[in-house]
Amino acid sequence: MSNRRRRHRLKPRIHRRAAPGTKPGTMNVAPDALATTIDVIAYDKNRIIEKSNVTVKQLDEFMHQWPVVWVNVIGLGSAETLKSIATAFSIHPLAMEDVVNVHQRAKFDQYDNNVYCVVRMPDATKDQLTEQLSLILGKNYVVTFQEGPGDCFGLVRNRLRHDQSVMRQETQADYLAYRLIDAVVDAYFPILEGVGDRLDELDDRSSAGDVHTTFAELHVVKRELLLLRRAIWPLRDAIRQLQVEDTPFIGTQMRLFLRDCYDHAIQLIDLVEAYRDICSDIRDYHLSAVSLRMNEIMKTLTIIATIFIPLGFIAGLYGMNFDTRVSPWNMPELHWRYGYPFAVGVMIAVTVAMLSYFKRHGWIFRGSTPREPSREQRPATNDATRP
Repeated sequence: MSNRRRRHRLKPRIHRRAAPGTKPGTMNVAPDALATTIDVIAYDKNRIIEKSNVTVKQLDEFMHQWPVVWVNVIGLGSAETLKSIATAFSIHPLAMEDVVNVHQRAKFDQYDNNVYCVVRMPDATKDQLTEQLSLILGKNYVVTFQEGPGDCFGLVRNRLRHDQSVMRQETQADYLAYRLIDAVVDAYFPILEGVGDRLDELDDRSSAGDVHTTFAELHVVKRELLLLRRAIWPLRDAIRQLQVEDTPFIGTQMRLFLRDCYDHAIQLIDLVEAYRDICSDIRDYHLSAVSLRMNEIMKTLTIIATIFIPLGFIAGLYGMNFDTRVSPWNMPELHWRYGYPFAVGVMIAVTVAMLSYFKRHGWIFRGSTPREPSREQRPATNDATRP
């Protein structure tokens, strides 16, 4: 992907589908949204069942037969199916409005029958580099709404398939919700590691003098970090609110796990801020290198022009061709046997004198690598402060 297309794709465009003054709780399904499909994973300590393309009518059977039910809704393009799901799980209309409007920031809302949580799941194919994941937590169920197929829950599904895993032993819906949120948080770390590798590469290229593409790619990386920062900062606040909020759907033990998830979110924020500082440092170094190179070029041209000013004066003076027959003071050296070598010698002498003056003042012929200080010049070190 070219830098131009990449920069165009990273523009944070947000299109609201609800017109101003629309009644709260109105679902405005996007015309380009994918058709809605339902996948279900239900389990207890000894059994697990996985089914795809489940109908809304079958959800009631799972709710009555299994202690924990995970309903994963993929695609937000079928309004009738979404309304049926909202009715089956008593999801508040305001929550369903936020489900279909996928520009929401990470947040936490509590209702009478369940808890609604929004997190931004990493997705490099999206304009915002993230995808909205809406999570509904009830007494014995977790309902997740995704914009499209593909997620970061592969490890969670694999752990559920193992009979002796901790997830199978914790037959509580809040633990499943925690593991899903934790999977989203952990999915940011590989992305930020990739950003760190790209910054190292750009730093090396900038040090090597590649000034043509480094600055443009650095701008793209900085915009990506800005988009990730906009997603992670509210995520930290939502996890914190989910941890401290007094709700019957989250047990005391799960709050301890959410605290660990909150710590991971803080680590992500620290990484984003550190990488943003590195971006600024590389940009400043790049601009300083370009400015320094320009100054060196201007200095060289100035020195050349300065040297040729007296030489041009001498050449112009002897090129006026005064007539020595009119006056003996009209440059008698024009008819002198050594007049030409004398003029050239004066030019050479002036050039050498000017170069010597420039070197003595450190304007030219300076070493670029500083010498290491001698042992006597090094500052004294206190033995008590040595490690």
